[in-house]
Amino acid sequence: MKKLIFILCLSLFLFVSNVFSNDSGIIAVGGTWVVMKGEHPSVQMERETIDMNVYKEFYDVVVVFTFKNNGDACDVFMGFPESGYGDMGGYNYNSSGFITFSTSVNGVTIDAKREIVKEETSDGDTYKAYWIKQVSFKDGETKKIIVKYRSPLGSGIAYTGHGTDDFVSYVFSGGNWQGKVAESKVNIYFHISADVRTEETKGLIKELDHYTYYRTNWEAEEYLRINFKNNEKKDSFDNENQQ
Repeated sequence: MKKLIFILCLSLFLFVSNVFSNDSGIIAVGGTWVVMKGEHPSVQMERETIDMNVYKEFYDVVVVFTFKNNGDACDVFMGFPESGYGDMGGYNYNSSGFITFSTSVNGVTIDAKREIVKEETSDGDTYKAYWIKQVSFKDGETKKIIVKYRSPLGSGIAYTGHGTDDFVSYVFSGGNWQGKVAESKVNIYFHISADVRTEETKGLIKELDHYTYYRTNWEAEEYLRINFKNNEKKDSFDNENQQ
C-alpha cells in the first residue's frame, strides 16, 4: 500500500518584497497547507539547476530538479509557493503573481492547482498560495521535475543609496527533503544592458557570457539575490524626458 505524503515543492520568485522559495515540505492541516517540519522520510532532492534569463521588465526561469525515492513507493503532493512575508496588503488572492507558470514530470506536463493558504490556519506560513500537483514514486525511482515561469523583476532602493536597482532572486529551501542536496547551480543570463552588483552577492561568479552561483553537498537553505542597475529602464526614462 502506498504511503500518502503531503509535500511542498519548488521554487523562487521575488517581486518587490514578495518571496517564493524552492523545494520545501508542507502538510494539509485544517483544510489548508502549512510548512512541514523535519525531513521527508524517503524522497531526496539530489540536485537542481536554475536558469534565469533576464529582460527589461521580467525574467524567465527554468528549474530542473532531480528527485530520488530511497524508500517504499509513495505518492507526494508537490507545490510551488506564491507570495511571501505577509506584508503585501494589495495582494490579490484571486489571481497569480506569476505572469506564466508550468510544470512537468519526466517530460509530461502536469496540471497544478492553485490552493489558497487560509490566514486562520496558516501557522505562521508567509506564503499566500501554493500550486499543488501529485507525483507518484516507485521504490527507488528517480524523477526529473521541471518548473518554468515568468516573473516581474524585483525593484528596490540601491545599496549604494543612489537611485533604485532591479533584482532577481532565488530562495533555496530544500531542507525538508531527505539528506543533503548534492549540487545546486544557478545560471543568470542578461539580455539587457545591466551593471550587475557582483560585490553584493558572495559567491556570484562572472563567466564569459553569464553569471553563476554554485553550491554542493549542502542543506539548500539560503536566500540568493542578484542586484543590478537596469540601464535600459534608465534609457527609457531619459528618452521620455527629452521628448
